[in-house]
Amino acid sequence: MDVVVEGVRPWDGRYPLDLNGQELTTREYGWIKRLTSYMPVDMGDGLEKADPELVCVFAVIALRRAGKIENTDVPSVYERLIDAPSFSAVTLDTTGDAPREEGEADPLASSTRNGSSSGHGSTANSETSPVLPSSSGTVGWDSSG
Repeated sequence: MDVVVEGVRPWDGRYPLDLNGQELTTREYGWIKRLTSYMPVDMGDGLEKADPELVCVFAVIALRRAGKIENTDVPSVYERLIDAPSFSAVTLDTTGDAPREEGEADPLASSTRNGSSSGHGSTANSETSPVLPSSSGTVGWDSSG
């Protein structure tokens, strides 16, 4: 997946964000939590619904990984991205994502717990949600009902 930034200088460009091949770090999960209030188990739902704040936090993660910003810049760059004049200034492009082989583990499945996602062939929105790495928590440590 690529993050595409348009009209927010000096960060205009296309930045790769390989969530299938490289897991999010604890720091990156913290940015997601602090900046968007999403918990790891809820990110798939937010991406499925194309939440623009979640897309913007993935953009700052991609910018940081590309060496365009430093860790201390993340909150202020996030604020600049969410204040962009156009909703489409920051987007996710998943057209180049390779499909998983049959039987290959789906990292999103372990982080959503309810098993619902847009899946292949969904027409719920115009983008295919990227596959997220599994959360770093311990399996079975859910809250009780």
